[in-house]
Amino acid sequence: MVNAMRTKEGDLIDPALALIAKYGDEELGLEISVLAKKLRQIITPTAEDLLPLKGRKDDRLSQVIRNLVSHRTLEKQGLATYRVGEALTRGSYVLTELGKSSVKQSWAKRLR
Repeated sequence: MVNAMRTKEGDLIDPALALIAKYGDEELGLEISVLAKKLRQIITPTAEDLLPLKGRKDDRLSQVIRNLVSHRTLEKQGLATYRVGEALTRGSYVLTELGKSSVKQSWAKRLR
């Protein structure tokens, strides 16, 4: 990551879009739990990201990833829609046309 201090929500948008494009189903999207796991695999956490949250078992990076969903960041920017279906436990993200066209080449290449 370029940001040496801490990963921010905005830092996750491009990799999230690339992951949804690569691993998501055209209609069902990519489940939130899968997106979170895959983001952790491709993001290089900073030392601050790995600090545990007070009173919790997870770290700061986990919180930032959760915030991406709870703040509906991808939806607010028109990049994806949040979808809940019977087979989905936590829902999924489906890319909008804008989201599909916004997938950054650099992240798409990293995921090949």
